[in-house]
Amino acid sequence: MRPGRQFPRPHKTMKKILDYINSRRSEIVKLTKTLIEIPTQNPPGEHYEEMVRVIEKKCRAMGLSTKRFITPRAYLRKKGITTGSERINLIADWDLGHKETIHITCHYDVVPATKNWDTHPFKAHINKDKITGRGAEDMKGTLCAAIFAVEAIKALNRKPGANIQLSFCPDEETGGETGFGWLVKNGLVKATAGISEGYSNNFISIGNKGVYWFEVEVIGKSAHGSMPYKGINAFEHAADLAQEFKNLKAKIEKKKSRFMTKDSRDRFPTLMMGGEVLGGCKVNVVPEEVVFSVDRRLIPEETRETARRQVREVIKKFCAKNPRVRIRINEKICNSPCVSESRAPVCRAMASAVKTVTGKDPKFAIMAGATDLRFLMQHGIPCVGYSARGGSRWHSDNEYISIKSIQNTAKIYCLTILSPLL
Repeated sequence: MRPGRQFPRPHKTMKKILDYINSRRSEIVKLTKTLIEIPTQNPPGEHYEEMVRVIEKKCRAMGLSTKRFITPRAYLRKKGITTGSERINLIADWDLGHKETIHITCHYDVVPATKNWDTHPFKAHINKDKITGRGAEDMKGTLCAAIFAVEAIKALNRKPGANIQLSFCPDEETGGETGFGWLVKNGLVKATAGISEGYSNNFISIGNKGVYWFEVEVIGKSAHGSMPYKGINAFEHAADLAQEFKNLKAKIEKKKSRFMTKDSRDRFPTLMMGGEVLGGCKVNVVPEEVVFSVDRRLIPEETRETARRQVREVIKKFCAKNPRVRIRINEKICNSPCVSESRAPVCRAMASAVKTVTGKDPKFAIMAGATDLRFLMQHGIPCVGYSARGGSRWHSDNEYISIKSIQNTAKIYCLTILSPLL
C-alpha cells in the first residue's frame, strides 16, 4: 500500500457490494438480454453501431465520459476486411486524477450462430438461472458484469485508488488487430493494469498461448478430368502436404509447458488444419489451386520465430520432392505467447476477490485461447482474465450464461478494482 492512501474497511465494502449487485439482478438480466439480441456476428461484423449505442448510453448514465474511435477503412483493407459495419471502438473513462489506470476491455462481437440450436440464437431465452443465446458466455455476460461492477462502485460512492478506463471493441473473434489491437497500437489506451475475459470459477488467467494463423496455398495446373495426367492436381498435393504438417504436429505435441492450465491437455502446443478450405471449381476439372488454413498455438516456452522456421522447413522439404508444385504461405496472425507475473498487484488483488466471492482457493493458469489482453501484455502491462461462467459452450450450439455467475463476476471485478493491493 502506498503512503497516504485511505481505503474503506474491507468487510463493510464487501457487504455493501454484494448486497447492491444482488439487488440489481433484474437490470443485469435485462442488459444481458439486450446485448445478446443485437446480432453482432463476425464475420462479417454486423450491427456494431447499434451495439455501441446501447453500451454508450449505459456508460453515460453512470457518469462516465465516452469517446468513439473508428478503425480506418484503409487499415481494415490491409487486414483483409472489406465488408460489414464500421469498426467502432468505444472508450469510457472515470478519471480520478491518479497516476495509475485500471483498464477493463470487452469485445462485443460474436462468432456466427451454428445451425443446431434448441432456441433462436439471437432471442435470449431465460430459464431460471440460465440466459441462452449466441455470445452469452463469450463475452456479453462478462461485458455486462464489467459495467455493473463500475456502476456499483459509483453508486456506493467508493473511490478506487486508480483511474478506471473501459473499452468496448469489435473484431476480437477475428484476431483483435482491427479492434482493441488497433487502439493499443495507436496509443489510445491508458493502462497500468488490465482486466478482461478469461477463466471462471476459482481459476484466473494470467496469459495465453501464442497464435500463429496462416494459409497454405497449393498451386498446380488445371486440366480435363478425363485426362488428369495433363494437369497438376493441387488437391492431391495439398493432401500430401497436410500429412507433412501432421508429422510436424506429432513432433511439437511432445512438448509440455511448465505453466498450469485449467485443462491439463492445454499444456501442450497444438496445430489444427482445415478450419477454412478453398479449392476446385467443377467435378471434371483438375483443381489448379487449393488453400487450407493452419491454426498453430504456442506454449510460453516456444517463440514465434521457431514456429515460423518449422513451417518453412516443412515447405522447403515438400517442394524439393515435388518441384512442379508451387506453395505460398499467407500469414494472418503471428503473436507471441504472453504471461503476466502472478505476484503482480492486479493478480494478487483478483486472487483475493475470487477467494472472497467463491470461497475457493484461487489458481493462476494460462489459457489455450488468446484474448485481447495480449495487446497490453506485449507491452509489459500486467493483466488478469476472469469471466462469468456458463456451460463452456463458446462458439457452439446452445451457448448460455449463469445469471448468478454474472453477478459474482461483477462482485469480483468490484473488489479487484477497490483492492488496497493496487
